[in-house]
Amino acid sequence: MEDVSLTPDQIKLVQEELKKRIDNRQFRVSIVGQTGVGKSSLLNALFGTNLKTDPVKPCTKEIEEIPVQIKEGGTLYFYDLPGIGESEEADEGYLKQYREHLQSSDVILWAIHADNRSVVFDQQSLKKIMEGYTLEQKAVLMSKLTFILTKADVLHPPSWIAAKIGNFVKFLPPPQTKETLEQKSLFYQKTFIEPYGNLIVSKTYNDCDFDIPEENFECDKISRLIYYKGYMNDEKLSTYQKKYSQYQDLFDRLYDNYRVIPCSAILRYNLNKLMLVILNKLGDEATLQFRHIVSGDALDRVPFEKTENLCNLLVYDPGNKKTLFEFRRWLNTQKY
Repeated sequence: MEDVSLTPDQIKLVQEELKKRIDNRQFRVSIVGQTGVGKSSLLNALFGTNLKTDPVKPCTKEIEEIPVQIKEGGTLYFYDLPGIGESEEADEGYLKQYREHLQSSDVILWAIHADNRSVVFDQQSLKKIMEGYTLEQKAVLMSKLTFILTKADVLHPPSWIAAKIGNFVKFLPPPQTKETLEQKSLFYQKTFIEPYGNLIVSKTYNDCDFDIPEENFECDKISRLIYYKGYMNDEKLSTYQKKYSQYQDLFDRLYDNYRVIPCSAILRYNLNKLMLVILNKLGDEATLQFRHIVSGDALDRVPFEKTENLCNLLVYDPGNKKTLFEFRRWLNTQKY
C-alpha cells in the first residue's frame, strides 16, 4: 500500500468532498478506460442510448453526456470519456481531460477488458492522472473509483447459461467462467485498489441505526452516512459480518466500494449489480430516485426474441450440401 496515510483533518476534508453533492439532484458518473473495452456499449445497454460504436477504430473523441431523468426531477448524468491507448499523442490530451473532468464526478467507472491480462498501461495511466494531485485529491479520486471488467462474455470456455424467465432470458456464467471472473476480480482488486487502500474512504447510507465500537468506522448522524477509512478486503468483510450480523447488508454495501465488477453489455450480465454499486456510491437519495431502474433485475434481462441475434450454431453436411441443424431456426420454433 501507499506509505502515506491520511491525517484526521485530511479524512474530514475527503468526507466533506464525498458528501457535498448529496443534496444536489444532478448526479455525475463518468466512465473511463482503454479504447475498445466497451464503454459506449455498456452505456447503451444500461440506458438504451445509441452512442456510436465501432469494432475496428475508436469512436469517442470528445466527452459525451448522457442525461437520465425521472419524474421526480432528479437527473443522473453519465459521461462517456474518450478511450486511452489510441496513440501517445492522443493519450496526452485525453489524460489531461480525465485529470480535469474526474474531480467533478461523483462516481468514476474504470473499464478494463475482462480478457486482458496486462495491467501496466492502466496502472501507468492512473498514476499519470494523479500527477500533481494533492494527497486529499488522490484520496477523493480513489474513493470515487469502481473498476469494472467489461465483455465478460468473451471468456472461453465454456458457453454461458441462458435461463428463460417468461418472455425474457437472463444469462449466467457457468461454474468455470464464474470462478475465472471471481479470480480476475480479486486480482484487479489487489492490483488497482489495495495499493491505495490507505487513502480510500468508503461510504454508504445508514438505514439501520448503525453504531459499532470499531475505529475504522464513523457515523455521521446528520447526513446519515457511514464511513469506513482504509482498505476493506473480503477477510475483513467476513469478520465484520460475523461479529455484527445485524448489519450484514450495510457492510456489503461498504465493500461494494472495493469490488471489481465483471459485466457484459451484450448479455446484460451483472448490469443490475453495477447500477446498485453506482447508486450506493451516490447515496440514499439517488437510490430512492432511481430505484425503478434496478427493480426486478430489469437491467439483467434480454427479451427472448433477441437472443437469436446473440449467437448461432450451424451444422452443415458438405457431402450432401445440406444444413443439418441451425440454432436460430430452432429458436424461432419456440414459443415466446
